[in-house]
Amino acid sequence: MAKKNETIEVTETNTNPTDLFVNTLWDQYEQSLARFRKLRETQEDAFLNSFKEVLKFNKEYRSSIGSLYQQTRKTNLELAKGVVSNINNREEKVEVAPKLRDFDEVTNQLKEVTQQVEKLAITPVKSTFTFIDQLEQSLEKNAESYLTYSRERRKAWQQVTDEYVKQARKTNHEAVGFVREKSKELVKAAKSEELVNS
Repeated sequence: MAKKNETIEVTETNTNPTDLFVNTLWDQYEQSLARFRKLRETQEDAFLNSFKEVLKFNKEYRSSIGSLYQQTRKTNLELAKGVVSNINNREEKVEVAPKLRDFDEVTNQLKEVTQQVEKLAITPVKSTFTFIDQLEQSLEKNAESYLTYSRERRKAWQQVTDEYVKQARKTNHEAVGFVREKSKELVKAAKSEELVNS
């Protein structure tokens, strides 16, 4: 993009209405180009931020599901302990000692089996959550690196575009100057022919 100093210098040296028009036209084009570039970066930043927020929400959601599972498990264990203690209290009243030992063994075996089944049931869920976390982290890194890459590529092309705009402005000024000079010559030629004919 042309620097403001260059634009001011051109405006100060060329006060012709056509030069002012050309400068205004190119200044507006450069300003709209700058606004477009800023808007694009703002949109990319907004996309990346919303993407990160979605990933954060998903992570919190999975965490809340895990917490809900742990709370349910804790409640179930408390209920089971309450039921076992109620049964123990009833059996103490009946005073059946040999059956109580068998019952304790069965209860311990049931707890072990329950823990093993629980581990087996939770393993796929945990591995799925771990896989999803890794996938989301990978997606986030890829999105960030893509934006970085695309911005670097655009910066390289922006230099080319800015140079093109600068050359186009210069060429436009030269064309307007050429047309102005030829118009003056045409007007002079027309006036001199008019004087000759008079």
